[in-house]
Amino acid sequence: MWKCPRCGREFKNTNQDHYCGEINTIDEYIANQPAEVQPLLQSVRETIHAAAPDAAEKISWQMPTFWQGENIVHFAAFKKHIGLFPGGEAVGVFADRLEGYKTSKGTIQFPLEKPIDHNMIADIVRWRVEQAKGGKSTFSEPVKRERYAMPDFMAAALDKTNLWESYRARPPYQQNDYIGWITRGRQEETRQKRLVQMLEELQAGDAYMGMAYNAKGRE
Repeated sequence: MWKCPRCGREFKNTNQDHYCGEINTIDEYIANQPAEVQPLLQSVRETIHAAAPDAAEKISWQMPTFWQGENIVHFAAFKKHIGLFPGGEAVGVFADRLEGYKTSKGTIQFPLEKPIDHNMIADIVRWRVEQAKGGKSTFSEPVKRERYAMPDFMAAALDKTNLWESYRARPPYQQNDYIGWITRGRQEETRQKRLVQMLEELQAGDAYMGMAYNAKGRE
């Protein structure tokens, strides 16, 4: 174990990157992170708040935490990823959708260089809220999430590129995530850029939202 000479906290790795000081609010935590990471942390915070509107914000284990009868979820910034800590059972329940992410017991890593799947984070948080009610697990499956209607320009692009078969071969959650991600783009240029990425990933067959993807039965 390595002990930081400044704050006295102990870590497995020598010179472990960490915030060396006392943090009392999530605002303080985010403000102490690199400028380029702050908007990502704020977006994760907003996603969690929307999915758990009755949860209280606090700092626990030196991490931003949402609490509703118990700790629902923690999140934190690291050098190359944002970590989400919803507990080991959540990671197991959402295992299919976490394909392509690095996970460990109770932890999910969202690489900084790839789009963050806010839909999945929201679903995990809603599931955790339901699970925490009464202090015991009441659901074995995540709650159903919003289904998005495909806009005409996406359908036209699939027609033009003959990629409908590849699109329909993707799991329903990926189809839905693509639609939501593309249509949430505020600028037309952003929506078109995301559309091109989806088409390229469908064509290649080995990626999903910038992450590695290996379809079942595919070598």
